[in-house]
Amino acid sequence: MPTTIYFLIGLLVFWGIVLLLREKLVEMGFTVYPFLLLWRKGTRAEWFPKLARSRTFKVFEVISLGISIGAMLGGISLIILSLLGSLNPAKPSTVRLEPIIPGVTVGLDQAPYILIAIGVSVLIHELMHAISATSNRISVKSGGIILLGFFPGAFVEPEEREFSNSSTLSKLKVVSVGIAINLILAGVFFPIVSYVPPMLSQGVLVEGVLPHSAAYNSSMEPGYVIQEINGIRVTTPDQLHRVLENFTTYLIEVKTPSGSELFNVTSPNHFLGVYITYYIPSYYLPLISTALWMFIVNLSLGLLNGAPLIITDGGKVLNELMKKIPHGERISLILQGALVLLLVFSISLSFTPQ
Repeated sequence: MPTTIYFLIGLLVFWGIVLLLREKLVEMGFTVYPFLLLWRKGTRAEWFPKLARSRTFKVFEVISLGISIGAMLGGISLIILSLLGSLNPAKPSTVRLEPIIPGVTVGLDQAPYILIAIGVSVLIHELMHAISATSNRISVKSGGIILLGFFPGAFVEPEEREFSNSSTLSKLKVVSVGIAINLILAGVFFPIVSYVPPMLSQGVLVEGVLPHSAAYNSSMEPGYVIQEINGIRVTTPDQLHRVLENFTTYLIEVKTPSGSELFNVTSPNHFLGVYITYYIPSYYLPLISTALWMFIVNLSLGLLNGAPLIITDGGKVLNELMKKIPHGERISLILQGALVLLLVFSISLSFTPQ
């Protein structure tokens, strides 16, 4: 039975147990629905007041305003470009929106790293909201954790009356810092996932072989690791490409499950015919995978949460900005509703073969 099926069965069993224990969980303060588990608790009114009222954090809040506007424009562009690319298969777009579903759109082995990245990223996101609320003299009423399906999350709730009575600038700051911190975290992890794998790579891993290509004809198989070509050490895809360009006949040293082997390959067009990636020792993979998903999750949160989509922070930012014009809130909701429909349409098309 495929691993994905085991995972889905385990997930259904878990939620079946949760529903059976619903009354006891409710007594403990949980809110329980099918595939939704929420725990809310009253919290302290101020969060890290020394940091919240520091000059550094005040500057960060101002910078966050600009970042949130950029994220809003970026999120809208992402949705439109993805949709246009899906509607025109003749000119496929590099921008494609797909939900992150372990076992469906990504390998199930990536689930632990995805869940860690989501949990940490959302926690930091909500913590920034709480600190900014304190910075703008808005009390934090409650906070909690949430489990949706198997995706973890967190939230904080400012005192509604204090938030509503605050200035537009204060409300924009509280909302914007969450968007900004996710994009900043994406920026922090981007150089890690860009430059660390080439440094750690010990060869070029063959992930797939094109039928009837030079590699296929030489009996090269997925899972093999290319280590040397014509005596030249190869550890990155770029190095492989450069070596292939300089020769047409190749003596390739390959690491296989049974040991090292030599392959004689001829390719007049310098094309080997393999799908490749870095070959990184297994003990580094958790670090690299966590960093990769921290980048992907934070970039996705920053752009999609920055887009005005009714329930997002970007939607709140647009509402506050549109209040300044006649019928602005109604126009804002119409725009957000239209973008939600475009987003749903774009995601649905992502499951259609291109």
